[in-house]
Amino acid sequence: MGKCLVSQQIRKLINDGEIVTRMDESRIQPSSFEPQIGEELFLLNEGFRPKREKTVYRSLLELPLRNRKRINITGGYELKVGFSYLLPLEEKLNLSGNLTVKSSPRSSLGRVFLNTRLVSDYNDCFDEVRNDRYKREMWLLVQPLFFNLIVYPGLTLNQLRFIDGYDAKLTIEELLKEDTLLWLNGKPVKDILIDGLGIHLDMKGEATGGIVALVARKNPEPIDLLMREEYLAEDYFSPMKAGDLFIERDKCILVASKEVLKVPGNRNVELRANTHLSLTGPLHFAGFIDNGWEGDIVFEIRPDEINRMKLEDGIPLSVLDVYRTDLPDKLYGEQIGSSYKFQRGCKTSKFFRSFDFDHAGRNYAKLDREVLVQDVRLLKECRKKSLGFEFIQKEKELLDLVNDGFFHSRYDCEDDFSVSQIIPYMLLFNNSSEVFAYVRTSCVQNYGEQRLFGKHSIGVGGILVE
Repeated sequence: MGKCLVSQQIRKLINDGEIVTRMDESRIQPSSFEPQIGEELFLLNEGFRPKREKTVYRSLLELPLRNRKRINITGGYELKVGFSYLLPLEEKLNLSGNLTVKSSPRSSLGRVFLNTRLVSDYNDCFDEVRNDRYKREMWLLVQPLFFNLIVYPGLTLNQLRFIDGYDAKLTIEELLKEDTLLWLNGKPVKDILIDGLGIHLDMKGEATGGIVALVARKNPEPIDLLMREEYLAEDYFSPMKAGDLFIERDKCILVASKEVLKVPGNRNVELRANTHLSLTGPLHFAGFIDNGWEGDIVFEIRPDEINRMKLEDGIPLSVLDVYRTDLPDKLYGEQIGSSYKFQRGCKTSKFFRSFDFDHAGRNYAKLDREVLVQDVRLLKECRKKSLGFEFIQKEKELLDLVNDGFFHSRYDCEDDFSVSQIIPYMLLFNNSSEVFAYVRTSCVQNYGEQRLFGKHSIGVGGILVE
């Protein structure tokens, strides 16, 4: 009966020279291994695929020189959307026995929509290496699909699984006996399809303030893959609530599963990237899940649908393939540096600070609309002082600027200090000519704009007085 190899067995492959690399325990996962990229890459201007009768390097040399550019990446190099790159991996394979190798992107890279495809010598497949007793060099074909990314030598972009035998995947009969994989509202659930275990889409967002998806936003700033929690997630993703979520071709979207997945110690799981169940196009770019995982599954969707389509709660989205393993000597979790155990909702990659779902959910209605704004520099020309109140000296000019304003998404301009929102207000007086004033709350549960906590306000309309 076939199995996926686990950590102690992968370690033995390294010690026996079947994986040619230096021992690095941090790259040995419960049932996968993470190879490192080398010090150079090739920028390709032509499609590339491996060949059974040749090494990858020979196939690369057969491309015209104008279609392959060798680049040293020692100081870091920016991979740009719209280009393909071929990166040599530092490890080689020298396998014996009945092993097959499968590759998939690491979770952190899939969530920034990096497409990686493993190629190897004397092998005409992407992402799968058959054992036919060749000593093989491995390469990675890399294509950023939405964000530009900065890479360095020694980074790990993909993970390898080693499968012994052709029947390592659980059969439908075996899946029927598994009661501990998928959970909903604290109870085990299963939807057995004709060839696997179905998993469904969450369009309620109960754990994320009603936010059910994050839609990737264009941002010219590249993501440095050496950084962790460096970038503001809101600068790269826009939140969406269920009623508004229509998918369109080539948009990149993070959504989450309705079920919680709990992977036993003697199992690992692969999420299918393409199925006939719901959407046309890739449903993820990093679909392998190690032993010991627990949490919602994040889908990285890039649909190929011809027409826009509304997503609805509970629709079947993909299929889980479950593989048997021995019990590894390490499990997925914080103790081995894992990043996503117990995740809820459409969690972003580890390169970002956590998305503020509570703020987005609480303020979604007021932020998801167009507001009138104007260039803040032009507005300041109507003033003499930088702070405080003053009588309007240029009333006509100010009104002309307001009339010449333009509309902007409030979500986008709320923290944009290059424009100001045009907010009408009024002061309230009583019969004694006293002005109405109040102090804003300091409680985030009652009021979401932290910059205004504890400030004095007068009137109605949002004018702030220190």
